[in-house]
Amino acid sequence: MGSVITKETILQDNVYLKKLSGLEPVDDYDPFWNKLLSFSLKFDDDDEKTRIALESALDDHLQCLMYNTQTTGNFAAFIRLFLRRATELKTSEQCENENSCFSKIYLWQTSNALLILRYIARFLTQRMTEKEFVRIFAKNQENERTESSSTSSSDDEDDDDAQQTEGSDNNNGETKEAQIVFQNTAEEFTYELVSILFNISVNDTTLAIHVEAVRCLLTLLSSQLYNESIVNTSIVFRFFIDGACAQHAAKLTKTLLLNYLIHNSEYHMTVAKPQESIVFGLASSMWSMVQMATGLDSAEEDNKPPLTLGNLCILLLLNLSCHQPVNASNPFKETLALFQNAQEVSTLPTQVISFKIDYNGLYERLCATAGQEPPMLLLYMLLQANSGFRNYVLSRINLENLVVPVLRILHDGVATSNNSHHVYLALIVALILSEDDIFCKIIHETVPIKDLGWLDSDFSVREISLGGLTALVFIRAIQKNALKTKVSSVFLFPNTIPLIKQDRYLHTNCLAALANMSAFFKNLAPIVCQRLISLLDLLTKRHAKMVDHMRVSSQNDVAGGQPINFHDDITALEEGIRTLLEIINSALCGGLRHNTHLIYNLLYHRALFDAYVQHPMFQDLLVNIAAVISHFSSKVVHVPAGDGMTMMQIIEKEANVWPTDKLAKFPELKFRYVEDEYTVDFFVPYVWRLSVQHSGIHFETSRIKIFKAQSIA
Repeated sequence: MGSVITKETILQDNVYLKKLSGLEPVDDYDPFWNKLLSFSLKFDDDDEKTRIALESALDDHLQCLMYNTQTTGNFAAFIRLFLRRATELKTSEQCENENSCFSKIYLWQTSNALLILRYIARFLTQRMTEKEFVRIFAKNQENERTESSSTSSSDDEDDDDAQQTEGSDNNNGETKEAQIVFQNTAEEFTYELVSILFNISVNDTTLAIHVEAVRCLLTLLSSQLYNESIVNTSIVFRFFIDGACAQHAAKLTKTLLLNYLIHNSEYHMTVAKPQESIVFGLASSMWSMVQMATGLDSAEEDNKPPLTLGNLCILLLLNLSCHQPVNASNPFKETLALFQNAQEVSTLPTQVISFKIDYNGLYERLCATAGQEPPMLLLYMLLQANSGFRNYVLSRINLENLVVPVLRILHDGVATSNNSHHVYLALIVALILSEDDIFCKIIHETVPIKDLGWLDSDFSVREISLGGLTALVFIRAIQKNALKTKVSSVFLFPNTIPLIKQDRYLHTNCLAALANMSAFFKNLAPIVCQRLISLLDLLTKRHAKMVDHMRVSSQNDVAGGQPINFHDDITALEEGIRTLLEIINSALCGGLRHNTHLIYNLLYHRALFDAYVQHPMFQDLLVNIAAVISHFSSKVVHVPAGDGMTMMQIIEKEANVWPTDKLAKFPELKFRYVEDEYTVDFFVPYVWRLSVQHSGIHFETSRIKIFKAQSIA
C-alpha cells in the first residue's frame, strides 16, 4: 500500500500535491490526508541543478494552492484536520508510552502535517497580506461552530475578524479550555500549537512535533518580515498579547526556557517510518531541496549554532518578548522579568511571581552558549529586567565562566569590525555587571585566568586576574576604535549618537565600565597599566591632531574654502581623556598600595601629564596624579636607569606607608545603563535577523523589507 517517489520522479506530476493544490475541494475527513501525511524524510546532498529544478516544481504547487484555495478551501480543510488531530494528540502521546504502534503512526503523521503546513505558511506569508492569510484559514468552512451573529458580518474584508469559533473541549475536560472564544480559525490554530509545547512531553517520538510547532509559530509571526514598519500591528502577534495565547504567557515562557536548558541535541529533519506498509515516500531530494533553499550566505551558515529544539525555543521567546505592542504591555516581557529561582524561597508575593525555574541550570546554560547571539540577547534581557536573576549571577563564585565568553565576543568583534549587534550586547552585559561593587571587587580577587590563547599575540599574557582581563579588553576596544582612520556610521543601540557614531558609543560605554571598576583595581598586571597609559597617550595625540586640523580648516574658511567642523570630535576626545584621568584618580584613591604597577607607569610617562597642567578641563584632576608622581619620583631619583626591579621594590615599600589622606577626594565614579523607552528599532530587526539565520526556516531574503528599517548609513 502506498507508493515511493524516487529522485527521478517529476514532482509536477505528484498526484497528492496536485490534488491538494488543485481545483477539486477536499473534505477534511477524506482518506486523502492519510496518504499525504504518510511520508518519511531522508536527506541527501543533491546537486545544484536538481535542487533548483525541485524548488521550482514545489513552488508551482504552492502557487496553485495560493490561488485555488480561495475557491476550494483545501488549506482551511487541512487546518481543520490538524485541529482535530491536535485535540487527540495528548492521548496518542500517552499511548505511545505504552508502545502502541498506532499512536506512533499518529504522532509521525502529525509532525508531517506540521512540516507541510509550515512550508505552505512560509510561502503564503511572503506573498499575501496578513489579513488575506488569516482569512483563508476559515475559507469555505462550515458554520457549525460559528455563532449566528458572525454569519451576518457585513463585508468580506472583515469576515475573518467577525467569525468567532469556540475552542474544542480537550480530552481532560478542562473548564478553561472550553470557555476560550477565538477571534478566528488562525488564532485557534496558533493556540493549539502553543498548547502542544507545554502539554506534550518531549521524547524521541514527539521531538519532531515540538520542533515543527515552534517553527510554525515563527512562520505565522513572520508577516512582519515583509513590512518596512517597525511598529508591530501583526494580527497573529495580537493573539499572544491580548488574545487566547496571552493567557498562557507564563506557562509558555517557562516551557521555552526549560527546552533551552534541556533539549540541546542537534536536530536533523528525519522522520523514520514506523510501519513500512503504510508509508508514502516523498522524494528525499524534494525536502532536502526545500531545506537548502535558504537565501543566506554560506558564511552565515558556517557560523550558525547547531539546530536544536532549545535554540529554536529561544528564538521564539525572543520574538515574543522583544516586540513592543502599540498601547499595550507585553505579557512575555513582563513574565521574563518576574520568574524566580526554584531553589530559593522568594520574599515576593505569590501573585507577583510568574513561575519558578532553576537559576543555576539557566546560568550554566547561558555560560555555555554566551558566544552565540540569541543566548547573548536573552542574557542581556534577563540581566536588564530580572533583578532576582541578576543578583544570582553577581553572587556566583565562578563568574569567569560567564564573563570570559562575553569579553571574548567584545575582543573578537572589535578586532574584525564584524557583527556590531553582538558586540554591543556583550558590551552592555559587561557594563550592567560592572555596576555592582561586589562584582568589581570579586573579579580582581579571582584565581588567575590562564586560557588566553584568543588574546592578541602582542599582549604576551600567560595569566591574569578576571578584573585585569576585563580592563585589558575594554582598553583594547577603545584603542582599536580610536586608531580607525575612517569613522563609519552604523545603527546604534540603544541611543543614536550624532557623530563618531560607532567610536563614540564604544568609547563611552567601555570607559563607563572601566570607571565603575576603577576604585576596585587591585594588583593590575603590568600590561594593563601600560595599555591604560598608552591609551591616554593615544587620545592626547589624536586631540592635538584634531586641534591642528580645526586650525587649518579655519584658515581654509578664511581663504574661501569649505570648512570642516571638528568641534564634536574634539569634545568627544576631551571627554575621553577626562574620564581616563578620573579612572586613574579613582584607582589611586581607592587602592594606592595595590596598584604599584600603575604608579610605576605614571613615573615612566610623567612627561605626558605635563600637557594637562594648563588645560582648564583637566587641571583639577592633575592634583592627585602630580602629588603621586612628585612623591614617588623623589624616592627613586637615585635608582639607576633601567633598574626596574629596584624601582618597583621602592614603590611597593613607599605605597604601604604613604598616607593616602593627602589625596584629594572626588565624587565616586558610577555609571549605570538605562535602556531607552523605545528600543524596538534595534530589537525587532535584530531578532528577525537571528530568526532568519538560525531557525532553519528558509525565508526568501529578497522579499524581506524589515531590515531596511535598520539601515546602515
